[in-house]
Amino acid sequence: MAAEGDLRKKLKARVQAYGGEIRAVSWLGRRNAPDVLCLFPEGSRFSNQEKGWYQDLHPFVETKAPGGKPSAAQAREHERMRAAGCTVLVISTEEQLDEWLPPL
Repeated sequence: MAAEGDLRKKLKARVQAYGGEIRAVSWLGRRNAPDVLCLFPEGSRFSNQEKGWYQDLHPFVETKAPGGKPSAAQAREHERMRAAGCTVLVISTEEQLDEWLPPL
C-alpha cells in the first residue's frame, strides 16, 4: 500500500479510537478540496492552547504522502473553505497526526 494509504488507515484508526468516524469525500463540480471528513461525537472537543490549535468536531483532512504538500490549487481551495469557517488540516506524516490527534 502507498504511504498515503498507510497514513489514511492510521488516521481512521485514530479517529475511531476517539469515538469518531471518517468519510471519504467526493466533490461534485469542485476540484482540489480535501478528501476526508472526520466526524467526532459531541463532547469530544479538546484543545492545546500551547500549540495554538483547537480540534473541531468535523474537520476536513487532506492526507499526503510523507513530506507532501498541497498543490497551489488545493491550497487556494483550502483557504476558501477556511474563510467560510471550515477547519481544514493537511497531514503528511504520522508525527503531524500525533500532534493533531495524540494516541490514546
